Amino acid sequence: MKYRFFFYVLVCLLTSWSEGVRAQSVTVDASIDSLEILIGDQAKVKLQVSLDADKRAILPVYQDTLVTGIEILDVAKLDTQLLNGGKRMMLTREYTITSFDSALYFLPPMEVTVDNKVYKSQPLALKVFSIPVDTLHPDQFFGQKTVTNAPLVWSDWYMATACGLFLI
Repeated sequence: MKYRFFFYVLVCLLTSWSEGVRAQSVTVDASIDSLEILIGDQAKVKLQVSLDADKRAILPVYQDTLVTGIEILDVAKLDTQLLNGGKRMMLTREYTITSFDSALYFLPPMEVTVDNKVYKSQPLALKVFSIPVDTLHPDQFFGQKTVTNAPLVWSDWYMATACGLFLI
């Protein structure tokens, strides 16, 4: 009987403590849509922050490079979703990146500040491959082509000619 009472008290304390911790949790998640790209291809890095609706978050601001060798082409608008009847919210932002040098890049954790406390996402990696070139068969490579004039097609000028004759 004594042990059962202590067990119930312990369960009640743990339940109330876990509710308080869960209600104040902030999660920061970063993901990349493609782990391997060719030189000049694009990949999207998605940053998601889940937090209480009454808190304010400051997401990282990148100018033109994420790290040396990784360029940011586009930063999408911030997407906000309210969850659990407006008690929580999910902030999502996508970064479109590219690289013009073949290497394995380490993308450091993205830092998000929520009410003056810094939270970090997990680090990411991106492998950039160069385009394979067939050096054994150089006769398959063709040089530049000259500029050619487009042929005159009367169907392109039909409406302009008809309008001109109508005005005359």
